[in-house]
Amino acid sequence: MTVSAKELVAKYAEAVAVGDAALFVGAGTSQGAGLPGWTELIEEARAAADVPSQISDAVLAAQYIANTDGPAALHAAIRRKIDVDVRPTDVHALLSHLPIRDFWTTNYDLLVEQSLEAEHFHYQWVVGEQDYVVKPAAGTWAKRVTKMHGSLTKGTPGERGWQVDPVITRSDFERYEEQHPITWTRLRASWLTNSFLFLGLSFDDPNLNLLLRLSRSLPAHIDAPPHYVVFAEKADPVEKRLQQLRVSDLEKSGVNVHMIQSHADLPTLLSQLEVRCREALLFVSGSFAADGTSDQDRFATTVAQNIATTLAASDPRTRPIVASFGGPAGQVVSRQFRDALAPSEYRPELVRFYYRKAETGDESIPIEHRVGMAIFTERTLDDMRAFVFPQARAMVVIAGSARTDEEAGVARQHGVLVIPVGATGGAAKALWDTMTPADLGLDSEDELAWWDQLNSGSATLAAHAAGMLIKRLMFE
Repeated sequence: MTVSAKELVAKYAEAVAVGDAALFVGAGTSQGAGLPGWTELIEEARAAADVPSQISDAVLAAQYIANTDGPAALHAAIRRKIDVDVRPTDVHALLSHLPIRDFWTTNYDLLVEQSLEAEHFHYQWVVGEQDYVVKPAAGTWAKRVTKMHGSLTKGTPGERGWQVDPVITRSDFERYEEQHPITWTRLRASWLTNSFLFLGLSFDDPNLNLLLRLSRSLPAHIDAPPHYVVFAEKADPVEKRLQQLRVSDLEKSGVNVHMIQSHADLPTLLSQLEVRCREALLFVSGSFAADGTSDQDRFATTVAQNIATTLAASDPRTRPIVASFGGPAGQVVSRQFRDALAPSEYRPELVRFYYRKAETGDESIPIEHRVGMAIFTERTLDDMRAFVFPQARAMVVIAGSARTDEEAGVARQHGVLVIPVGATGGAAKALWDTMTPADLGLDSEDELAWWDQLNSGSATLAAHAAGMLIKRLMFE
């Protein structure tokens, strides 16, 4: 049974949250940048060595090429294929944003490294066994990129050599443990203690056998953490049946498989994962007169208070951090959230207000607004949104005007899951009218019911629905 996107995102994000997650990046991610797959990688060397194309096993073909023309000629031909000027894809960028320290890759190219460097991440580069001698400074959060099968040197495209020769032939694979004892031992140890997410593997990728070997190498009494692999579905009937058989083989070996329609769907999946791996920040947006006498203002205030009470009553493991820019909705929810928490459970960092520099120079906060933690910045409103929203998992919208609608639009551009309480009117109602449950990935019977209840005339029911959707979208 394959796993759904929801299951993969929720379970793998749990592993990321506790630091027990690793990434394995295969050749398919590089093909998206324009680099060749296994067959194209060795075609020039194959032709030169007169190795028949009927030998479809790339590793065996590479062995015959090396036997005929020598490993140096094979390595040189591969280098010419991949030592070109290519740029990381959206997939690489999304992977670099995940709060994961351990990157494993069998790719010879430098796309993973380039994506990390573009985001100014420090990382330990492990290409050969000797590289384990140099470790990141104690206490740092430097990432580690382990190039299991060799790598090009860093430098100008077209002028690079081999930092470590590629693992490509049958004998290279057969002697891997002997030649790379530290890397193999570390990989097995990581397999036992971390959840892996495998990306960019195809069913003709020889590294798929590595995955199966890891799974089957465990003693019967040891349960490894859950591991996941993402494959694109095959269209050809014969290939599809072969794929089904391979998927079944993987699942019986303890590896969870998620199927996507095509590789073009991978950025969407990784975007969902990136959002779930963010800090558990719930942004509150909206405006209304909290002390107003109109029915609409009183209704919105009640909804906001009820949402806050629901959040405070939730299990601490599924209790978000409440953040806002200090607007009316944010103030009401934050104060009620604080008041509803038991004194032993309240911590200022559970409530965050982001303030721009005051135009008058007076940055004092009224006594009634002194809740949680105030963060003052020199940023403009646009800059604050661009800073805060990429940190948030979800946004709840209560009433509001055109500015709230604009704010929700910017949040959605950053992947934030926007939950509009349509019953409160204003921008929230406009959003509820134009959005659909599918925009949030809602599809189960209870989720669809909660979506409808966001527009309920009952403040209690609308707030309850918002609370349930916040919990589902942020934590489950």
